[in-house]
Amino acid sequence: MAVLAVSLSLVLGVALAEVVFRLALPPVPGDDDGSNLEYLKAVQRSPGAPRLFPPDYSVVFDIRGLYEGAETVAFHVGPHRFIAPEPVRKARYQVLFLGGSVTEGMFLPDAARWPGRLGDGDEIATYNAGMSEAGMLSQYITAKYLAERGDRFDLVVLATNHNDSAWSRRFADVNSRYRFDQFSSGLATIYEKDYLTEHKSRRFSFRTLAWAKYLLRVARMTTVASAKPPAGAAQNNGVPEPPSMAVAGLLKIQGGQQNLPKVELDACNGADSPRKLTDLAFEDWKANLPEFRSEMKRLLGAELLVVSEPSTYGAPSSSFHFADMRVPLTCATSDGLRAVEARDAVEYMKGRGRAYLEAARLAGAMTFDLADVMASVADGPQGGAYFFDSIHPTPKGAEKFADYLRPALEEALASIGKK
Repeated sequence: MAVLAVSLSLVLGVALAEVVFRLALPPVPGDDDGSNLEYLKAVQRSPGAPRLFPPDYSVVFDIRGLYEGAETVAFHVGPHRFIAPEPVRKARYQVLFLGGSVTEGMFLPDAARWPGRLGDGDEIATYNAGMSEAGMLSQYITAKYLAERGDRFDLVVLATNHNDSAWSRRFADVNSRYRFDQFSSGLATIYEKDYLTEHKSRRFSFRTLAWAKYLLRVARMTTVASAKPPAGAAQNNGVPEPPSMAVAGLLKIQGGQQNLPKVELDACNGADSPRKLTDLAFEDWKANLPEFRSEMKRLLGAELLVVSEPSTYGAPSSSFHFADMRVPLTCATSDGLRAVEARDAVEYMKGRGRAYLEAARLAGAMTFDLADVMASVADGPQGGAYFFDSIHPTPKGAEKFADYLRPALEEALASIGKK
């Protein structure tokens, strides 16, 4: 009887604490209901929505340890739903950038993003409509929305080869194709599978437990942030305790794949063979790009410049600031899941970028191989100074993106012949 009374009082105590915590405290920052999750909710909206953040949207990320000089970064969106810096006045040329998180400039200060760096006063106004996870077809929805509200541009710069490749595979996984005519139905199926069904079990959480875990995590991270970890204090296979939630999240995404045995690309023999996936994406690009190009002209009055996205699989691990947060290229082999050797991964990613541009050329679009010209930097001895993971640039990397792309952008605008 005494045990029952103790158990009952414990249950009632926890229930009372939960009521008090829900009335007195907000959701845990960065947890299932937290402020950083507002960002995830923004990029994981229902199918058919334009890939634009809400007007005047902002969120602050703790990015300590992500790259040299990183502390916290505020992500801002302007009143017209373009990522900061949003142009404040018209220029001779209006250039719209459509892409994923690489274009968005994830975890970068406003002034560091490469689309914004390409703006040039009264000559070139650049509008950044990138968003994490967005591919070519979802960015078509964005362009349609912008056209319906009256926006017009001289040039659209499209950089989606990373995300398009992933979407081609995800559509194939639900027995669909990543094509204009199957996009709505296929995306609805994927959305139901990935963002509704799999997350239903996570929608309710005890705020009491969440805050207890959060405060313990903050205490650990505050200790880490206040001083460099002493020699020998490393955890997680030699990696010190992550100094921020951004770093912890990127390391978690690796899921131990960085420790897989390495194989050459020829050993990949499953349905997820990188070469098979590129062939799949190439067929989708060839089918989609002609219509995408004609629609940019019809909807926005814009010509199309297609740009390949760089990656950094050849840089040494020691070149990264806090830790090597790259997710390796993996595939099924006769011996199980393996990671592709760095040398082969570099050549494969270059080849995938070339396939993207070849499909664009077949569609009559202008192209620029940014992945190729960035390779000497991205895969060089200091590659980790230019990227904080496999594909996302640091401020230093975004500056290089802009430097290499500027002549191609100016040439594309000159070819339009606007006076």
